[in-house]
Parts: sequence; structure tokens; C-alpha cells
Amino acid sequence: MTHRDLDRRRFLKISVGGAAAAYLAVRAPRGFAAQSTPAADLAFQGTVEFWDWEFASRQAAEDQIIAAWKEKYPDITVEYQVLPYADAETKLLTAATAGEGPPFANVHFNWRVDLQRAGVLVPYPADLFSYDELVSTQFNREPETGNIYTSTFAFYTDQVYFNTALLEEQGITPDSVPRRWDDYITMCAQLTKRDGDRLVQAGWSLNHYYSREWLWTSMIYQLGGFLYSEDGTQALWNSDQAIQVLQFIQDVYHVHKLDDPEFLDMFDAFGGGVAATYISQGYTGAFWTEEEYPDLAGKWGTAVTPTFSGTPDPAWGLMTPEEGFCVFADAAPEVQAVAFAFIQELVGTDEQRIRWSLISNGPPDKASLVAAPEIASSDPGRSIATQAETLPYRINYGERPLEAEPIWRTMFDEVVLNRADVRTAANTATEQMNAALASSGKRRLFTERLYKAPTA
Repeated sequence: MTHRDLDRRRFLKISVGGAAAAYLAVRAPRGFAAQSTPAADLAFQGTVEFWDWEFASRQAAEDQIIAAWKEKYPDITVEYQVLPYADAETKLLTAATAGEGPPFANVHFNWRVDLQRAGVLVPYPADLFSYDELVSTQFNREPETGNIYTSTFAFYTDQVYFNTALLEEQGITPDSVPRRWDDYITMCAQLTKRDGDRLVQAGWSLNHYYSREWLWTSMIYQLGGFLYSEDGTQALWNSDQAIQVLQFIQDVYHVHKLDDPEFLDMFDAFGGGVAATYISQGYTGAFWTEEEYPDLAGKWGTAVTPTFSGTPDPAWGLMTPEEGFCVFADAAPEVQAVAFAFIQELVGTDEQRIRWSLISNGPPDKASLVAAPEIASSDPGRSIATQAETLPYRINYGERPLEAEPIWRTMFDEVVLNRADVRTAANTATEQMNAALASSGKRRLFTERLYKAPTA
């Protein structure tokens, strides 16, 4: 592995784009073959440009689909441009808003809302998919128009990852990982090892910004709270629920001492066998391949994220979609038709949805496919199955404001690194976000309050 490869892996570990860039092969099970959709009647002839960002497994799958497309439509060439992830957001947003972008592109869910709000995207045709069969339809529909502007490869939820060997040393079996937070803390304390004051094994590794953010959001939802007011104009990051959870995260480090801010980051700790557990979203399960981490082969598994009550009500927490292809309004209508026909080839069949589930390491957008044997036979650590168990009780928050992350990063640094008063840190973050919401003049597309528990 080259130095550049190692740098690339480190970047993916700390970027939100890592959710679309875990290192795994295209894991289509033996005998699995993606099926093509019937040829559409397309008038355009020539070349249509399509942008994506780096993710080797997705590129391999898309190269196969492009080859099949060429046989079906010899007069229409899909020119596939792959960008470095670090450049993709800026280049795509700049080009699309200037009317100089490609006819269609893969667009991360963090960016898509701003493009949709700017009016530069074309709605999906009403008959492109059977939308009533898709999990994503409820929150992908624009409230005023009912339009949908994206597709969803798969979903991610947070879950517990555990090192089976380290649990067994303490007499803990995988099926006994607790479902209540109090019991989980007790278990992790048992799994934590120190040499004097020096941490040598984290019972619960939490040294990863995005894992903290996602966990904080999930636990707020578990307590019945929300991130934003009903009208979407105010952040509620200093609610009683949000402050309770922020205190919980601080206590993981400074009261229970299950991790240490100076210890290894989450990936290095778990991958190096010095973290018994971590909690993060399902994309991270794709890191633990036998090729990259032979010492972990067959020695890790997953369990559902604990809740305060041990039950899924009122919610189990956050779900995030792995999006998704968008078509741009500046393309000519006949070119837009090509783009949608190609998107149908990419994600429009059950076979392709299963394939994207395996590539993404998350439950597919079509709930009826979760139990597909192709998924069950290619699911190391039961990572996809564990996420699927909690998915009906998960909340999609819709827009994740681009202004939020730097504010959240500072808040968590204050709470974890500097042991700041959690209420003060939450108040400061909330004031900053509310100022950003007020000054932006944007209508936000928050969808968290669309959630209805299956037991409601």
C-alpha cells in the first residue's frame, strides 16, 4: 500500500464522505447478476457527462452498468468523470449554480438541499420508481410540491461494534451486549484497562467527531427531543434533552473514564485491538475486512445501540441516507431523459438495490429487500441486519445545515477536551446556529417531525 493510499484512508476516516467511501470490494454474492431495465425510447444521440466522487467499489459497479448501457444505447455515450472527494462538493456546487455543471451527478445528502433550494435540480419523473415501496419517499418528497429530487442507495444508523475476543476475556457473550445505557456503561467499565492513570484499552472508543455528532443526535431523539423547532426557524440544541446527552458524552470520558481524549482515534483503537467497543454508523463496518485487519477476522460483531429505557420508544435515534443521483435543470430535456434512464439502470431494480446495499454496508431503500438472501450471506458482523432491526424506529432529520458542523465541532471540543460546562457550551452553540438560521433567509427542509413510531 502506497503512502498516498494511507493518506487517502486517513482522510476518509475523518470525513463525512467516508460514509460513501469505505474500502470494500463489490461484494455481489456468487450467482448474483444485476438485471438491466428495458430500453427506453431516447431521442438524444451523443455524449452525456456524469460526475461522481472517488469510491472504488461504486466506480466498479458503475463501470459495469456503463458497459451494459453502451450495448443497449450504442449512440449515447455516458462520459464518467470521477472527482477527488475533497474537491467534489465545491466543484459541483460552483458549477451547478453557475449553469456549467454536468447534466447529472452523484450528490451527497449534505449538499443536495442547497441545490434543490436554488432551483437547479429537476424533479424525478413520477413513474421512474415505485415510490410507495421506498423507505426514503416520505422525507425525500418536497412538502409543497411532492417532488423528489434524489435517490437513495442505502441507509446508515448508529450501532455497537464489539471485539468478540475482548468481550470473551471478561465472560461477555455477543448476545448479552446490553440494550440499556446504564447497563452498557457498566459493561464498558468492565472492559476498560489502565496501567496506572494511562489508558491501555478503551471500553468504549468515542474519539471520532462524526460518531459523537450522530450519537448526540440519536440520544436526543431517544429522549423525545428534536434538533429544531416545528417551524424550522430555531435550533433546540440547548433543550433539556440535548444538554442531558451532552453531559452523558462528557461523562463517558471524565466520570466513567471509558476513553481518553488523548488515546487513539476510534478506528486505530478498534482496528488495533485496544478498544472493546465503539458506536458509529454502519458504513464503518466496511473497514474491518480480512485483507486490511486480519487479526479482527471473525472476531467482531454488532449489536443495536442502547436506549435509555431498553426499548425503541419513542425512537431509536438517527438514520442518514446514502444519496443519490440528481439531474440538473440546465440540461436540455432530451439529455435529462437520458440521465433519468441511466439512473433507472443504476438503482431501479431490486437486484441493483441489493447491490448498493452491499456496497454501502447499509439496509436498502426498499424495506422488503432487507431479508434478501444475497444480503444475509454477505453481511460480516451482521452490520446491515443490525441496522435494519432499528430502521423503523429511526428519524431522518432532512437537511443538515452546512453552517452546523463547525459550531458542533467547537461545542464537542469544549465539552470533551476542555471539560466545559455543558449548558454553557450548548447555549453558545444554539445562539450561533440561531443567528445563522436568521441571517441566511433560507427555508430549511427539516423532516425530523415527520417521524411516527411504528407502535404509535
